[in-house]
Order: sequence, then C-alpha cells, then structure tokens
Amino acid sequence: MEKLKIFPQITSLAWKSTKMQKWNTVTKTAGSGKARTMTTWQLPQWTINTSFAHLTDEQYKQVMGFFATVKGGFEPFLWLDPEDNHEKGIKLGTGATREWQALRRWGDYLEPINHITDVKLYVNGQERPCEVDNGKIRLRVGDEIPQDATITADYTYYWKVRLSGDSFTAELVYKNIMKSKEMKLVTVR
Repeated sequence: MEKLKIFPQITSLAWKSTKMQKWNTVTKTAGSGKARTMTTWQLPQWTINTSFAHLTDEQYKQVMGFFATVKGGFEPFLWLDPEDNHEKGIKLGTGATREWQALRRWGDYLEPINHITDVKLYVNGQERPCEVDNGKIRLRVGDEIPQDATITADYTYYWKVRLSGDSFTAELVYKNIMKSKEMKLVTVR
C-alpha cells in the first residue's frame, strides 16, 4: 500500500465548510429530442472547502510546514474529515467470501474507500479478529465462518485528497492567533 502523509490533527476548523460531489456526465441529444447520457467516471470527485477559525503560532507553522512537504497540490495526502470519517455497523456482505471492501455510505449509495483505521469486524454481530490492507478487510488465516453469516464493520476512514492549486493562506488576527483563508481539497483516486 502506498505511504501517504496524514494531515495534522488540528481541531479548529471553521463551522462553515462545504462538500461538493462532481460527476463527468456526457449528454448527446438527437434531432428527435431524445437524450442519451453516460458518465465517464465510475466514482465521483469530491471537493471539500474549509478553513481554520483560529490557529496558534505552533499550529500555523505545522500547517504551513505540512503544505510545504506535499508541495502544494503536487502530492496527495490523507485527510481525516471532522464530519465524515466513520462508519458504524455498515453491512459489507456475507461469509461466502473471506475478504470485504470497506465502504462509505451516502444514503443508498456506497463508495469504496481504501484508507481505514480502528477496524472492528463482526460476524453475525460477534466481533472477530481481522486484517486490513488497502481498504480490504479479511478474516485471519484459519478463521472459519458460515457462508450465510452477515458481515458488518465499524471503522474510521480518511479521504485521499490533494490541495487544489498550490497555495495556502493564513492571516494574523491577533498576537499569536492566526486564521486561514479557505482551502480547497479535491479527492484523488
């Protein structure tokens, strides 16, 4: 699995943040007026806009240093979103297989995710030891389960993102207190 940097845990994000979902849909309209649509993407691109309401001098240097290490928008990194970062009791499948893909649930839509931690796997509601690799959750070797068993899991997930553009701006509000301008993060596959 690729080794990505993790954005520092700074809990002073502003309340005002947005997420935008984007698909690449192509529409062809015939002379009769009938339309034919298709998407060229299997998964959506997410854009997260957020800012820091306040940063201490140490946090300011930590964030500036982090963006310097990923060279602005050049290198992707892992983002632990403060609102959307956890699945609890998500159904992954049955015992017919020994490996399940971690998913993020948006209503009826399920999106695969690859970067998860704090995983708890349940077989028919009973916690079982598991191994995790690149978003795949699997039973340990020799652990047998019924084929019709219901498999659920709890886990924390990270978004794989990059900074959209190459700049990050912070301004001094008061002595040793900074706030950031809006930063835009875009998911990377």
